[in-house]
Amino acid sequence: MAEPKQLGAVMRVLLIDDRHLLRAGLRAILESQLKLSVVAEGKIRETSALISATRPEFILFGFASHAESIHTMTQLRKLAHSPTTLVIADNISETGARQLLTLGTSGILLQESASQHLSWAITAASRGGCALSPEISRKIIKEYTSPVIGGTRKRVAQEKIYTLTTREREVLDLVSEGLSNQSIALALIISAETVKDHVRSICSKLGVERRFHAARIAWQANEYRIPA
Repeated sequence: MAEPKQLGAVMRVLLIDDRHLLRAGLRAILESQLKLSVVAEGKIRETSALISATRPEFILFGFASHAESIHTMTQLRKLAHSPTTLVIADNISETGARQLLTLGTSGILLQESASQHLSWAITAASRGGCALSPEISRKIIKEYTSPVIGGTRKRVAQEKIYTLTTREREVLDLVSEGLSNQSIALALIISAETVKDHVRSICSKLGVERRFHAARIAWQANEYRIPA
């Protein structure tokens, strides 16, 4: 992650979104209202090339799907000096938000209300903080402050989850999000056949026949929540 931005300096921003109209709207806000320097903009597949060419300090991402956000952030994490990132998502669950934060993003906004929060969110993220849309914050706070229900069922489910390998837990995480094998393969940068093998192994270890039942055990373990 980049170092916190010094006050008074003009920050170099890279704008990434596959949708031209949304990029145009975000660029207008960044340049006219926030007085930031947008050094380049482009589609998600162009991210690596644009980073190399422009060396931005901050990247504002727009994602339409959970799989593409996970895939892109996983790739960025491999960089020696990754820019600070703020993600604008069409929609996202608590699990998806946790994944993106774990992968190093400094903030997540919802597309429908992003324009209201961009100013403070970019300021917070660029100074080393974490910026979340109020809707996302409420969900995460509720998750960690809700009383535990069904303790025995939760413990049993957790014991089953602990039998999985790290990679199998990653696959189960995305299965619980409702992603297809192809989408999981894209997010984890593995083949669809490998995903299929992992799902088969997961179901065997958890003692279930179908992926939905595996996802239910994950939800019961309270590591994942049933998507809204």
